[in-house]
Amino acid sequence: MRTPTAAVLAVLSLVLMLAAPAAQAQAQAQAQEQAQVQKVQIQVEVVLVSNKGDSVDPPELAKMKETFRRQNFNFTSFKRLSQEMIEVDSQKSTQVRLPNGVNASLKLLGFKEGMAVLRVDIPKLSAMEVELGREASVYQKAGKHVGGELILVLSPPAK
Repeated sequence: MRTPTAAVLAVLSLVLMLAAPAAQAQAQAQAQEQAQVQKVQIQVEVVLVSNKGDSVDPPELAKMKETFRRQNFNFTSFKRLSQEMIEVDSQKSTQVRLPNGVNASLKLLGFKEGMAVLRVDIPKLSAMEVELGREASVYQKAGKHVGGELILVLSPPAK
């Protein structure tokens, strides 16, 4: 009677030994899928807007000036202070140093209907979720600076 029990236990042992690596490999694959980081490329501009003068530098900011005018934000001067392409991911925040000494923080929350959903955090000013599409820009107030206001302009990469 002991032989059949021993044989059954031996077969079960063998099955468990063969199944364990497969289960472990499946668990590792699932962990890797979950750990995959979502990423998005974003063009970030820092623009100083004010009512000191009437310059628009560079001229491409005329479109921004017109958008602001239509929204009754009647600034007369627009000057780009910086422009860079950054990669924002879902694992950790990406920092953007502003000329007023503040670090804006951007983090990808995910994608919704083809748009990147980002968390934009500007300490002591605002923290909000924004949706960035494939064509339009998002304007975010980023604090005061030398007699004007800093605007963080988030755009999809230029094609």
